[in-house]
Amino acid sequence: MRFGIALPSYGPLATADTLARLARVAEDAGIDSVWVSDHLVAPVGSRTIYPYDRRPDAKPGDMGVIERFYEPMTTLAWLAGRTRRVRLGVSAWVLAYRNPVVAAKVAATLDDLSGGRLVLAVGTGWLREEFEAVGAPFAARGARMEESLAIMGALWRGGEARFDGRHHRLPPVRTGPLPVQRPRPPIWIAGNSAQALDRAARLGDGWHAIDLAPDELAPRVAALRARLAAAGRPAAAVAVTLRKGVLVRDGATGRPLYGDHATIRRDLAAYRAAGLDYLVAGLRQAPSADALERALRETAEALGG
Repeated sequence: MRFGIALPSYGPLATADTLARLARVAEDAGIDSVWVSDHLVAPVGSRTIYPYDRRPDAKPGDMGVIERFYEPMTTLAWLAGRTRRVRLGVSAWVLAYRNPVVAAKVAATLDDLSGGRLVLAVGTGWLREEFEAVGAPFAARGARMEESLAIMGALWRGGEARFDGRHHRLPPVRTGPLPVQRPRPPIWIAGNSAQALDRAARLGDGWHAIDLAPDELAPRVAALRARLAAAGRPAAAVAVTLRKGVLVRDGATGRPLYGDHATIRRDLAAYRAAGLDYLVAGLRQAPSADALERALRETAEALGG
């Protein structure tokens, strides 16, 4: 199993210096990748409930937490220039409210300038008011994302690209630079739904689950493999990946990846048995950049990085 670390790309501790510092610490600790998240605006008075909220009384949250939020691809470009080896990921990049031609250009440029280090976990998005803010339809966003991936793939192949779809049309064009990674940077399809599994089996290089326990992951991995077989693709064609928070604390108990080092290693074994190939671990909350660095080092040690 390989590991990535989700960096704080929003909130009061998200600064250029802190992000670069943590990315270098992760690289030096042997972590495979660093990750940032994606939001464009914080809707005022949002009525949308976060789809991964497990509380029985889940309700719309205060979107003020995402008000100060670094744009992900610009942030990864900043980190590319301050690291050498570590891979650069965004979880999850919302393609459905982005122009696919612009998205393809940005991603190809970053992959080229970073020497082929980009990984894209792409999602349909969930915050309806954010779609409204950028003038994109919330309905049919899954179909829009699929067409965006088709356009991006056509542009990344090189030569003349064109596309005629229900939601997007691309007249014959040429573009460059092409991504260093061929035929494209890895595309992980994010989400826990049956639709996400289906898209991953048909279109992805990985399936990117969010905050699932091992006993929740295992049946979805079986479903993914069944879909891959139906699509004529080998199981190894699509990596099973997961983004999950981690808390390292002596004597702690609770949900998987929360506890002391021995507990975390036991939970990682359960994830391996469930079929997990790649874990993107979030850092625990911390009051300062120094505390965040300590959290990152402890997390890397617990994960065996």
